[in-house]
Amino acid sequence: MPVSSRFVFGVLLALWAQDAAAQRLHIVVGGPNFRPYPIAVPDMVLTGGKDKDARPLARELTSVLRLDLDLERSLELVPPKTYLGPENESWVKPEFPNWVNVGASGLIWGGLEVDGDKAKVTLRLFDVVAQREVLLRTYDETADTADQAVHKFLDEVVELLTGEKGVLSSKIAYVKRMPKGKALFISDVDGRNPKRATAADALSLLPTWDASGRFLLFTSYLKGNPDLYRLNLSSFEMEWLSNKRGLNTGATVSPDGKKIALTLSIDGNTEIYVMDWDGQNLTRLTDSWGQDVSPSFSPDGKQIAFVSSRSGNPHIYLMGADGSNPRRLTFQGNYNQEPDWSPRADGQIAFTARDERLKFDIFLVHPTTGEITRLTQDEGNNESPSHSPSGHHIAFTSTRPPQKGKSIYVMDVDGNNQRRISRDPGEYETPAWGPRLGYGK
Repeated sequence: MPVSSRFVFGVLLALWAQDAAAQRLHIVVGGPNFRPYPIAVPDMVLTGGKDKDARPLARELTSVLRLDLDLERSLELVPPKTYLGPENESWVKPEFPNWVNVGASGLIWGGLEVDGDKAKVTLRLFDVVAQREVLLRTYDETADTADQAVHKFLDEVVELLTGEKGVLSSKIAYVKRMPKGKALFISDVDGRNPKRATAADALSLLPTWDASGRFLLFTSYLKGNPDLYRLNLSSFEMEWLSNKRGLNTGATVSPDGKKIALTLSIDGNTEIYVMDWDGQNLTRLTDSWGQDVSPSFSPDGKQIAFVSSRSGNPHIYLMGADGSNPRRLTFQGNYNQEPDWSPRADGQIAFTARDERLKFDIFLVHPTTGEITRLTQDEGNNESPSHSPSGHHIAFTSTRPPQKGKSIYVMDVDGNNQRRISRDPGEYETPAWGPRLGYGK
């Protein structure tokens, strides 16, 4: 073969190898050949710093890495007990064959430097098949916020592998029963860092996020009536948004952030209304003898799913965002409620239904065909589904043992990988998964 031909052939071969390696890293989540990308996470190491007692933080960050990686639908943790031995801590080059032998396609190395309250977290992702480093990030945090570096890094890993931004940096809001009331809390998606957002001695219910993640809307009895409030999460100032006679509840914000749909009982019967973000231009959308509640916008904002008892029992209905063309969507069962429309363009509507044994479980219904898929079964009562901003996960409450009362769980949208995330004992209600935060939607 002439030299020039060998050169061209070599270049083409190298380009083909690079392309093949890139394709190995591409995952279509939920596709016909989908399987999670297996990643090994050895113990995080101390790479320097003045704090010689930083090993507890390193162990904690290792735990967060493993937990969050296994929560993400597109990723799979290679069990640490299968690892062949401690990695070389020199950070020069992994022993790639060792990681291939335990079934890993990827490897995350983590390093930590601590100096007083300052923590430098370095995270590296390797493609062990192609034997190359594909992502390197260093984060300057405090000891209290070091786990946020893990969330950001894994979100970037997800985007690298799937082309979609991850959701581990988003938050979940929920209601927790307190000794003298019910309060709103906000936590990381793995249940860590819970923070109370409303008064512990008031009755606050049904949180929902705005499109930016800067506000929470909720119903509260702060002034005696169930009114709708809006909480600014930066200043924690509350705005009294709707205080009509009767119920002001079940609010949801349109995808463009301009409209709020909610349930009001101004005339004694619960109906669906819509108003502008500032509470003006209130417009009634439903008018039936039955109870119409729980609106949820479609991802394009053109339709609203809601619950109505106009057929005799509560079922899921659809209508235009202006109230036009209402139609019944579910015909199975006799008690369907709490619809939550996936943010994905091709997504389905999650809802709670009571089965023939009077148990509550989570289902999906296709908004066009009406086809129903069951996600939970034979594990207590499962209620209040809320989609993640990617549409690949659902948060919900469950009474399954061994916990007492309702706890918060997260599962993949196909019902797999069900994990409890609420860490403290207590009674939890109505989780609401917020939008992606920090670096774009």
